[in-house]
Amino acid sequence: METDRPELNRLLSVVVPVFNEVDSLRPLVEQVKESLDGGLECRWELVLVDDASFDGSGELIDALAQEFSEVRALHLTGRSGQSAALEAGFRHSRGEIVSLLDADLQTHPGDLPMMIELLDAKDVDAVIGVRAERHDSAWKKFSSRVANGVRNWLTHEDISDTGCPIKVFRRRAILGVCLFNGAHRFLPTLLKMKGFEVYQIPVRHTQRRWGTSKYGTWDRAFRGLYDALGVRWAQKRNLKWEIRADDETP
Repeated sequence: METDRPELNRLLSVVVPVFNEVDSLRPLVEQVKESLDGGLECRWELVLVDDASFDGSGELIDALAQEFSEVRALHLTGRSGQSAALEAGFRHSRGEIVSLLDADLQTHPGDLPMMIELLDAKDVDAVIGVRAERHDSAWKKFSSRVANGVRNWLTHEDISDTGCPIKVFRRRAILGVCLFNGAHRFLPTLLKMKGFEVYQIPVRHTQRRWGTSKYGTWDRAFRGLYDALGVRWAQKRNLKWEIRADDETP
């Protein structure tokens, strides 16, 4: 419903990829609702994208969509991976602002209002979270730090925490990026390749309370390295052009 307050006519889409996260889904919806209903001066929707879960997550997503008017359910027909689930969610979202959140609630939905304020205040195209105090095992923190460093070295970037799952984008920015399998690890770099401006901000991080991580250390390392080499190749081949001002049609 349209109102005479422009900020309330703006819609935020929160996209969450889901694979076997049945225990965290209701807490996720409740925490998102509590955080956004009280702290956000715009309308919002929560887009839950089920990546062919087999633990009952898909059925629960449908039930939550019936229970909460803000929840929308999307179901991929087969296991497609996190990047595919994200692209499906991005392209089926309806918001002028699109955000990304993980289903495990290790990052806090309550940080989204602050990130959206920064999106406007800094006049940037994306605000990227940086997990200031990570509540993971020492090995996971070490391996993530190494992987992040290698990715930055290969792509000549300075992204502090490219794997942080909480991010906010302007719609035109995230839909202007060409995604691929594994692209979720490189979203800030892919945005910058297209000329979009990215701002980084510390966010909260908590221990995982439900389910287990879907990535092992070594498969994540090898895939990440392989993808980083591909991103570096794309950076070198990236097209850059601009039409001369006096050639533009008024």
